[in-house]
Amino acid sequence: MIPDGYNSGSMQGEKARAATDGVREMIMECQTKGPQGAERSYFQLLLIKFSDEAQIDPQCDMTPVRHLDPQTIETRGDGVQTNITAALQLALERLKPYMQGLQKHPERAEHPLPLVLLFSDGEHNVGPAPQAVAAELKGLRLDGEGVVVVSAGVAVGDSRPDEATLREIASPECYLPVTAADMLTAFISEVGSSGLSSAAEIAKKIKEEIRE
Repeated sequence: MIPDGYNSGSMQGEKARAATDGVREMIMECQTKGPQGAERSYFQLLLIKFSDEAQIDPQCDMTPVRHLDPQTIETRGDGVQTNITAALQLALERLKPYMQGLQKHPERAEHPLPLVLLFSDGEHNVGPAPQAVAAELKGLRLDGEGVVVVSAGVAVGDSRPDEATLREIASPECYLPVTAADMLTAFISEVGSSGLSSAAEIAKKIKEEIRE
């Protein structure tokens, strides 16, 4: 499970609190799923915060969720610009070896495929365009199924997300326009902990449980 956390300065206030709540709820829900035991968690978390640059939260670097304390997770919104490409590139670098490892895992059929959650309330305005890196992510496959990228444009307050770019980044029907802070919390917690592995399943969940 690979959520991308957005840390631009415009995400401060209620949006940062909503993102924090969503990640914490997602972790707690994922901790209850799968086989028992801290060492057999089928959910791992990679949390990437990005503004003009991107960085991996050191405690959430492909970390089994049962090793995490949700209350230590926080999104502050204390960055500057928006470099979506850098965030996706970090996700790609971590996912390539992870997917290779799953090929040989004795319980690989039980593992949900990685899911990338990306949310932004502004335009990509630093570095090269993100579409090519997003395509590489979605091209990573296991048993014929590809990694799903789900994006959300956060239009809360004065925010003006780049919906066109976010739609291009997302897998088919996996873009969500977020118009209230509680929708952002639900998007992260409910989609992130769903364990769903196909774009069609995730698109259905977004439509039935979050958008409506």
